[in-house]
Amino acid sequence: MQKSITIIFLLIFNLTFGQDKVDPTESLISELKTELNKKNITNFFVVKRITYGTAYIFDLDDPNSCNPNGIYFTMYAFWKDGKDDYVKKFDNCGGFNTLKLSDSKISEFYVKNSESLKSDEVKSYQIKPDSIANGKIYKSTYYQNHQPQRFFWFYINSDEFKNHFNKHNLTTEKEKPNLNYESNNVLSIVKLNAICEKIIDDLDSKAMFNRLK
Repeated sequence: MQKSITIIFLLIFNLTFGQDKVDPTESLISELKTELNKKNITNFFVVKRITYGTAYIFDLDDPNSCNPNGIYFTMYAFWKDGKDDYVKKFDNCGGFNTLKLSDSKISEFYVKNSESLKSDEVKSYQIKPDSIANGKIYKSTYYQNHQPQRFFWFYINSDEFKNHFNKHNLTTEKEKPNLNYESNNVLSIVKLNAICEKIIDDLDSKAMFNRLK
């Protein structure tokens, strides 16, 4: 009985006090910005990837594993230095090694499309056209919990801006067609994310990211 009470107390404690976690995202980006600016690099961007509700398993035997403080995330910074493009990975526990990319496709894309990246808006998964009643517009949207999120921070010379979308809004289903499916998937922010994910998946498959000591 005493053991059960102790377990219940610990669960309540974690639920009550474990919610106030420190998110290191802004400090990691700030440190990276300072580091890059020292090299006169002012064009770069960062993408943060989160899937809420997904359990992260901490592996004591894996040097790249992380015991996250809060919701686990991975984050990737991309920039150009001279003629070469680079990527660096981060997560709740800090940074990984910097890797040189095989081409400059990603830096060329985000600099060329900076204006559209700033204004692009991925619209909600909409299953019916808007309706108007009593002078108000009503939307019929389809939501799903715990879908992957993509958060972007852009730094282009002196210009700084953010963007974000839910990957659920890029999908469609036969029974529930997404009216915004095609328009969402031609946006520059979505195309940039696709380039990022191809690069990240390729490097992950080769186990190229290693945590800094």
